[in-house]
Amino acid sequence: MLSRLGALLQQAVETREPSVDLLEAFTEHWTGITGYYLEATDESVPARQTDIPWRLRQMLDILVHEERQRPPGDTGPCLEFLLQHKLLETLGTLGKAEYPPGMRQQVLLFFSRLLGQLQHPLLHYLNVHRPVQKLLQLSGDRLGSGTEREEVQFTAVLCSKIQQDPSLLPHILQGKSILNGRRAPESPRTEGLEHPSGTSASSMPRAEGLEHPSGTGASSKRLKHPPGTAAISTPREEHLEHPLGTSASSMAKKEGLEHPLGTTASSEHLEHPLGTAASSMPRKENLEHPPGTTAISTPREEGLEHPPGTTASSERLEHPPGTNASCMPRAEHLDHPSGTDATSSSAQPSPARRDSNLVTCLVALCRSKKSRVALKARENVLLLAGLSQEAAATCLARGTALCQLLVGHLCDLYGAVPAGTDPADVLGMDRASWRSQGDGAGDGGFPGKESLAEFLGWLDFLDELVMGAHPLVADAISQAVEEKFFQGTLQPQLLQMSELAVLGATAVLTGTVRQLRSPALLHHLVLFLLGPHRHPETPGDAPHALRAQLIERCDHLSDEISLASLRLFEELLRKPHEHVAHNLVLRNLEARAYLQRGAEERGPPETDPEEDGLELEEDPYFTDGFPDSFGVTKNPSPASTPSGKGRVSEVVSSFLCLVPEEAKTSSCMEEGGYDTYVHDALAMVQACRASAAPWGWPSCPRPLDSCHCCHPMVAFYEGHFLKVLFDRMSRILDQPYSLNLQVTSVLSQLAAFPHPHLHEYLLDPYLSLAPGCRSLFSVLVRVIGELMQRLQRVPRARAKLLLVRRQLLGLVPGEQMDHTVLLKAVVVLEEFCKELAAIALVKGPPEGPP
Repeated sequence: MLSRLGALLQQAVETREPSVDLLEAFTEHWTGITGYYLEATDESVPARQTDIPWRLRQMLDILVHEERQRPPGDTGPCLEFLLQHKLLETLGTLGKAEYPPGMRQQVLLFFSRLLGQLQHPLLHYLNVHRPVQKLLQLSGDRLGSGTEREEVQFTAVLCSKIQQDPSLLPHILQGKSILNGRRAPESPRTEGLEHPSGTSASSMPRAEGLEHPSGTGASSKRLKHPPGTAAISTPREEHLEHPLGTSASSMAKKEGLEHPLGTTASSEHLEHPLGTAASSMPRKENLEHPPGTTAISTPREEGLEHPPGTTASSERLEHPPGTNASCMPRAEHLDHPSGTDATSSSAQPSPARRDSNLVTCLVALCRSKKSRVALKARENVLLLAGLSQEAAATCLARGTALCQLLVGHLCDLYGAVPAGTDPADVLGMDRASWRSQGDGAGDGGFPGKESLAEFLGWLDFLDELVMGAHPLVADAISQAVEEKFFQGTLQPQLLQMSELAVLGATAVLTGTVRQLRSPALLHHLVLFLLGPHRHPETPGDAPHALRAQLIERCDHLSDEISLASLRLFEELLRKPHEHVAHNLVLRNLEARAYLQRGAEERGPPETDPEEDGLELEEDPYFTDGFPDSFGVTKNPSPASTPSGKGRVSEVVSSFLCLVPEEAKTSSCMEEGGYDTYVHDALAMVQACRASAAPWGWPSCPRPLDSCHCCHPMVAFYEGHFLKVLFDRMSRILDQPYSLNLQVTSVLSQLAAFPHPHLHEYLLDPYLSLAPGCRSLFSVLVRVIGELMQRLQRVPRARAKLLLVRRQLLGLVPGEQMDHTVLLKAVVVLEEFCKELAAIALVKGPPEGPP
């Protein structure tokens, strides 16, 4: 009994389930996939409704399991089978054929999962990165296709692998040539063919793009037969691949078929691996014949390449070693290296087409209307551009069309923005973000808002890209933006004569200035707008054309253009770039030529108090006929205090006392004094100090002796920009309210800069000015004098001033009245003087000797 029980146990142990042969299972699934193309009768069945997705997943699981069971770096038999028999090439062909429908999606998923889940480095293999390139070429020009999600997943995996090993980038970027053909040294009508050594090409009219491995023959369109297969008598079967052991015959008009091992097929677009043959197939294009194959009786074969030692007379045929191609009239664009023959002419050049690779595919996906797809693609472009390896950065910047594609799309988006865009609408928009695609069009605030949001969003993406990219890539993108967008697109718009177009272009330019943060792009923009000049201006200088035009438009006949131009310069002055303030203002203040040199050298003269009134009356910036009450606002004698040495309280009082009490209305509204501006002035001054910290500005004015040595007897010229601002300020009583606000806003921004010369020139009331010179304070004094004369002619002026202030505050409804422009200007002047006093209080006095 015990012996029988032991025998049963032994039998049970011996009959346990045998171990699974991974290679057998792998080839079984592959045979099942390719067998589908032999058995399927309904070509409309989607791929997801077949067993192809399941079999691909099983093959992937087998590969992953095999890798885990083997030592790191060891290649298992299943992976070797995949590489040796070019399974990825076959899958790429099936994806291109889109048979069954949706096959491209399944192929993309398989490629993504294979490259992402296997730890073994695969992209170094020719049989991997070549089908990867071909798959990218299918995806690059299909914007809006149903496979965008799979495409962006595929490119994300590639970018991740490139990040791990940047040396892969040149291999992945090797897309097809921009031109379909190359020069033929021996035959002018047979170009672009490359046959590997020992092969020949003849008798193959119109077979395009064929590769025949050794020992195979092909006369079909892109047929590929693994070892031991044959292809016969199957007309017009396209994109078929026949693995080992399968056969395909009498299958008319089937596209995208794949024949498993041991099959026969003669169709169009089939690839024949080792040991296969293809014959008797008219009009076969794009065949690939592996080494040892022959290609015969196929008219008009195009696109084959014949390496050294081969013979070619077809169009772009590629025959690996041991293949033959004969009887091929009309071979076009053949390239025969040394040792090859070229016959059969009568060919015409192939048309040019755009290169297609990882970069073009990513940029195309960046433009997708699907926000998640576009976001993921942009993140991957950022990843590639940020590679730290110099060789990879050089390849990306100089070896691809990245810069041209990015900037070309920027120009296209700019062209879609309506010409008559209101500057107020542009500045009223929130700052665009490349991560929030499509959010700007949600509320539909004004016509063209969606186009403007897309343009600013793409500009923000380029800005982010330049900030995070390798310096070589960042410089290349910045250079392309300047040449193609700034100079090629913006400049013609800004220099044209149409006021409507100028207004729209200035508005979008203002939004562009506000949007940029990257130092490289900002530097290119500043030099584009203002030019590189840093020497002091003179009235007879040959101006930078665009700079002069933009400044002149600040004093344009059209108030709208003037307002838009002033807003542009205000945005420029807010940017952290030293050249803006220096080019516009500081270069003209370096010599301090605005000071009366003789008076400074003699020191402050002791003047009799009775002489003060005489000096004021003789000042060319004062006017006669002041009311008696205006005498209380008389400023101290310029010579009574050393330049720049006035106490802060005296400077503040000087600005607060400029507007006479009878013209002030803020005290009646219980709004308080200038202290209401102190908080805003402090924030503005601190922002300017933070921006100017790296610029190395001095903390005190240059000594006059030093100025005399560097700039002897230089006649002071305030410069084009300050001249326009002072001219506008002198006409403030006759200008619209919004324009006056903008002029004073720009001057306040200038006054907040921490440069001692600028502080002295704009905020020191006690300057002893040189003859013919004017400062901001002297311009304000003259305006106040004119104001008091004109207010005397306005009946009930104080009551009307109070009513206008209430209207501006929105406390009472607006109503028409006489002298509205003048009364609003008085309110602006009062508030501007309070703001200047607050800025002077926050900044304090300049330090050091005059």
